[in-house]
Amino acid sequence: MKALEILQLSSLSKIFQDRIYGIEINDGEIAKGQSFYYQIAFRGDHAKYTFKIDSPIKDKIAVSSVGYVPSKTPAYEGCANEDYLTTTPGLFPDPLYPAEKEISVTDEYNGLWLSIENIDESGAFPISITFYDNTKEIAKKELRLTVHNVSLPKQKFLFTQWFHTDCIADVHNVKVFSNEHWLLIEKYLNMASSHGMNMILTPVLTPPLDTEVGGERTTVQLVEISKRENSYSFDFSRLERFIDICLKCNISNFEINHFFTQWGAKYAPKVVANVNGKEEKIFGWETEATSNEYVDFLKQLVPSVIEVFAKKGIEKTHLYFHVSDEPNGEQIEDYKKAFKALEELIEGCNQIDALSHFEFYEKSVVKTPIVATDAIEPFLEAGVKDLWCYYCCAQSQDVANRFMAMPSYRNRIIGVQMYKCSIVGFLHWGYNFYNLQYSKGKINPYEVTDAGGSFPSGDSFSVYPYGDDVIPSFRLKVFKNALEDIRLLCLLEEKIGKKAVVELIDRVAGMDITFKSYPRNEEFFTKLYHEIFIALMK
Repeated sequence: MKALEILQLSSLSKIFQDRIYGIEINDGEIAKGQSFYYQIAFRGDHAKYTFKIDSPIKDKIAVSSVGYVPSKTPAYEGCANEDYLTTTPGLFPDPLYPAEKEISVTDEYNGLWLSIENIDESGAFPISITFYDNTKEIAKKELRLTVHNVSLPKQKFLFTQWFHTDCIADVHNVKVFSNEHWLLIEKYLNMASSHGMNMILTPVLTPPLDTEVGGERTTVQLVEISKRENSYSFDFSRLERFIDICLKCNISNFEINHFFTQWGAKYAPKVVANVNGKEEKIFGWETEATSNEYVDFLKQLVPSVIEVFAKKGIEKTHLYFHVSDEPNGEQIEDYKKAFKALEELIEGCNQIDALSHFEFYEKSVVKTPIVATDAIEPFLEAGVKDLWCYYCCAQSQDVANRFMAMPSYRNRIIGVQMYKCSIVGFLHWGYNFYNLQYSKGKINPYEVTDAGGSFPSGDSFSVYPYGDDVIPSFRLKVFKNALEDIRLLCLLEEKIGKKAVVELIDRVAGMDITFKSYPRNEEFFTKLYHEIFIALMK
């Protein structure tokens, strides 16, 4: 083996310690304001080396170290197809640590991740990375990045990945809504915003998500409630602070937590209040969803919440209310009753829910359906306007997803698919869910990546706690590129029209791209970008 072997790889490559999936690259092309990522894989004789980046744009280049985490459940048994890299448990590349100036080289592959962002000038820029043994040059790789003289337009597409404030407090071992918790919330929000998230799950009440029937999650209710007989008073100080931090982080769309329990809207979520000077749980699993007492509570709470947002300058069109998550066809009557209890209270706002049974939309039970990508065809055929989509653990065959065991092109393709199908928003449930399934316990995400064997690794979180901070996975970076693909395609649409852009996409792909049918290789993106920039620069 060489003293130091290095490979220069695309961002869609995956560097396992015993093998590499992906392609080597020597160049790239982007628009101004677009992100470009690539990787350096290395291995060799056991030694330590330093490295240096040299480029006219080196102040725009950040270097991270690719980390490895264990996966006991890379895929559901019987669900994986040939488009998984592996289904064998082991160590998977995922977290991106701050890089040290010195790297330790072993006979196993390791990697560096290079992020180039926020370039506002066009040109062809050389980038070199050189490795040294003391002062002696050992190895070097060079790349040429072309930044075309067109600017990426502002993101209009809506993206929310559920933000679990309870998990932030739990994993960092800080008191809920302590100063330490608020500082961490802002750091996690900044990370989310810088990777394309422009809508935030807002826990007016503790969200009733992924919770065992009869169980509880850590209370993170933003609204402080006092109860006196059948009337309530509200302190919105924490909600106002949360809104202020979101606006500071450039997040201006607010997704209000579900007001009824998951999978059917049968019960009220956990609600705590000050009753005669003592904090008590006043609603929960024992409360029927449309009981008179709970509906009366909503009538007092919801208009007051909307008024708080109005005082902060947030219009109703930027508020998104949930009823219940993922109801099935047998639960439509319960869902209808819950929706009716909420409907008049949120007039003028948006109402969205993740569901995949077409009858919910057909019977006007939900205003804006968020549909699983493997069940979306009936909605597309019906020409549903302003359609959203989502995926989670169940979307494990054929369609795009971001599991650690999947190739990264299967993560990135979702952007092209959503653009082609005129999808306006995307939801994913796991930005930072650090619990076992049904929140039966808490996990260390560096040790457990599959919620205790319940979800394929990579489904339940995209970021990692890191001391008193947060770091991304490279899956989060790849998805950011997918969102930027939408923006670039929209830019081209302004010039040649939607029909011509779709024809270009399918011509480069050599097929009619759908949510289940798409090129199964990363070269597609290189070719697509080249054709896009040829068209833009004419």
